[in-house]
Amino acid sequence: MTQEKKSFSLGVKSRRPLWQDLLLFAVFVGGAWGALHVGMNWSAYSQIIAFKANNLQASVLSIGESEEVIVAEKKEEPVKPKALTKSDQVVFRNRSIKPRNQAKDLFDDMSIYPSDNRVVIPRIGKNVPLVDVPNSKNWTKLEASIQNALRDGVVVHPISQDPTQNGNFFVTGHSSYYSWDPGRFKDVFALLHEVKVGDTVEVYWHGKKYVYKIEEEKVVPPTEVSVLDQPDDKKELTLMTCTPVGTNKNRLILKGTLVEG
Repeated sequence: MTQEKKSFSLGVKSRRPLWQDLLLFAVFVGGAWGALHVGMNWSAYSQIIAFKANNLQASVLSIGESEEVIVAEKKEEPVKPKALTKSDQVVFRNRSIKPRNQAKDLFDDMSIYPSDNRVVIPRIGKNVPLVDVPNSKNWTKLEASIQNALRDGVVVHPISQDPTQNGNFFVTGHSSYYSWDPGRFKDVFALLHEVKVGDTVEVYWHGKKYVYKIEEEKVVPPTEVSVLDQPDDKKELTLMTCTPVGTNKNRLILKGTLVEG
């Protein structure tokens, strides 16, 4: 009769492969970094989420309304114009009748513009102050001036040409910034990537209105200085912000051409 051998064990479990430990560590670090990144830039991300949700809701509602309109059009009959009576014809032909409130007509036709310089982007519902900064040959000093001015709106770069002249009216703003920064406009351009080619942008500059049509969208590295070039054959608008949101890796550039003003 043979005696069975008993296996000897100290109760120590076998260790996981090294690649599994590395994978778990990478997932933990990535998740922690992602949560921190979103939390630090939540104001910008919340704008993006709300914009997407509103667009989705509007598209669903528009589909439903279009179906109702089609049904209603099938039931409606064409309305015949009502013939004028003799008394109506007398009043219509009486050219001596004039509006009593001529002041109201005057103000209705008057163009009222903001008292300060502003940029209006209808697509994303932004109406933002334009802030001037002094030019400086000292790059460090210029950068500090721009960063300080970005707390009060979006900045008109000193190289900008006046909208009345051929050249580049260059505007830059934050897509996100440090959450503890006291500025009120640290994520004012968080939705700039939602602006489409063909959209219009309004600039109110020294009491006059200028309308630009967006014709180009591109992403460039921070070292791409050609975006500051001044064309001598057209009046151009450039909007710039950092992208992706929460980083300064690249720059989102929107270029438009003056169509009114």
